[in-house]
Amino acid sequence: MLHAAEPAAKQGLSTHAPMVAEALCALGHPERAKAWVERYDAPTLQLPPPTTPIDRAAWRAALGPRREAPTWERQLVRWADWKQLFLDDLHPKSPWQPVLDLWVARLAPGISSAATHGVIRTAHAARALGRRDTPPRRAELARGLAYWAAAYEELPAHHPSTTRATSIDAAVAALPRYRATHGDAPGGNIVSGLRAVAAFPAFAPVRDAVALPADPASALSALSTTFSRVLVEHAPRGHAVAFVHAITGPCALRRLAPHISATTARAALPYAWQAAAAIYTAYAATSPAPPPRDAAPSPDALVERALDHGGDHAIKLVEVLLAEHALHADPLYLTAASTALRVL
Repeated sequence: MLHAAEPAAKQGLSTHAPMVAEALCALGHPERAKAWVERYDAPTLQLPPPTTPIDRAAWRAALGPRREAPTWERQLVRWADWKQLFLDDLHPKSPWQPVLDLWVARLAPGISSAATHGVIRTAHAARALGRRDTPPRRAELARGLAYWAAAYEELPAHHPSTTRATSIDAAVAALPRYRATHGDAPGGNIVSGLRAVAAFPAFAPVRDAVALPADPASALSALSTTFSRVLVEHAPRGHAVAFVHAITGPCALRRLAPHISATTARAALPYAWQAAAAIYTAYAATSPAPPPRDAAPSPDALVERALDHGGDHAIKLVEVLLAEHALHADPLYLTAASTALRVL
């Protein structure tokens, strides 16, 4: 349905429809996916048309947006060219996992691209392909990777001169805050906010400021736990969608991990941390919200609340947090999901 509608798309290149549809399936409600897509309430935008085929020998030159363009779709002018490259590489007669591994390794330094939507859409598509290999699912993976590549931007990084923090919680406590210097969070959308952080000199050492666990699964659990706490403390103060992405962006690596090499997953971890840390730096409040008074709801209750809520970020976040809770039972995940459903 979604691919047939192109070059028009609900919400353009920022569409959440394919990701929500896959998340509903992962939540055990595939019967809801078609109806959700049909009633997706977002403006219809024209996607970028093809321009010039990507030169495989000079692929780096085709990465990233044209920032001076007036709209997001015009900024990502090479999206259709990247889509065609990945459609060619993901031909049904060849395995798709090596293509995914190669490009996750290449694109990982830009996990923050498009407010992490590129890696998230790629991960939903990869998980769907892991369940069943079909041409539409390969085509969706091509679109996710194309979005990541066309939107590619890196946050600055250099090795810190100080000792690395021993935990992610300690590293978050030491993060610079944009508000402390500028008096308020960055204006505009999350992409604009991350660009403001990229120009913030105090942020440059952050990528290497924490000693992440070497095991990707343990590192992702540590990241998801810490940024669930961050969401509970800061999302009620505003910018809730940004704090959602500080969880769903890094956790996209969890979905990708079964289909990429351990080496690629480990190499991507510092950039997952960096993306979440950048969101915190941009939007953290001056003081945390008071802790919730109610006990954490059950997973089943959260699924029902997410379905009733119906929002794209609500459904995607609840699915991620319940998956994290299933791997590492911690009521903080349930509290974070409940908080998000209240403030989104």
